[in-house]
Amino acid sequence: MIKTEARTVYWTVTVYDRYGSVHRSTALHASAAVHHHEFWSSKPSTARVGFTEHTLVQASALATFADLPGSGERTPLPGLPAGAFEVKRFFRFARVLEDGSLTGHGPAVLCTGDDVRYFYEWTVQTQGHAHAVHVDVSTLRILDITLTHYTRDVQLHDLPDDFTTSLVGGLESEGLGWISSHEKAGPCLRVPLADASEITISGTPADEHKDGSGCAEAAPGEWLAVWVGAGDGAVEVYRSPRRIRTRAADTAALTAAVIKYARQHGGAPVLRDEPRQSRA
Repeated sequence: MIKTEARTVYWTVTVYDRYGSVHRSTALHASAAVHHHEFWSSKPSTARVGFTEHTLVQASALATFADLPGSGERTPLPGLPAGAFEVKRFFRFARVLEDGSLTGHGPAVLCTGDDVRYFYEWTVQTQGHAHAVHVDVSTLRILDITLTHYTRDVQLHDLPDDFTTSLVGGLESEGLGWISSHEKAGPCLRVPLADASEITISGTPADEHKDGSGCAEAAPGEWLAVWVGAGDGAVEVYRSPRRIRTRAADTAALTAAVIKYARQHGGAPVLRDEPRQSRA
């Protein structure tokens, strides 16, 4: 089954005061979470400030009418993965573009098979109306979407700095996904590509030794990006220069190098059309 994944990461800051009250701010970027910590930790009434990292993983796969839950049936949920807080499953329609890629069409959430069938029939029946959203119904495909919510408590030092946030923002602006990985050699980012390879981004290693995880040993203040092929191949995409520029300029150069190399390997994985099975 063809499937793609997209990840969103945000943070919640929880402030515990000395009088037993609890205040939470959520859906924050890392830099905003740091600012909240700086503000509240300086207050005499604050007893403790805690952080929770939230990761939303949205997996999308093509489905057919035959795959949908039956009439009157609820949509069955997959098992809750290890470490997950919640899992949801729903459907939506997508329209096939000329290059075979898919773009969303209609409601963003269709909860049941009945909802999917109703919207499809309604779309077919209203095509002749003057004010209808006209679409070639033969180009419509069903997406089966699973949304998994992971949470974990973290410390202030676990939050990404402004430069990592800038890097991630640059990748996301190009449609590139990323996975935060915590290996023995230290934290790194994995950027999956369309040809099943990936780019790992981490700190520059003190030597060339690696622990087999694909991530180099972290060295604060420097960057290393390595392309790892589907086999055993690996190519260095970027390494911070010896005479390092400003951290901002170094991060910008890293981002540009990763984006350029990613484009050469098809960019981010994209869910594309496949031969359609007949409607049940």
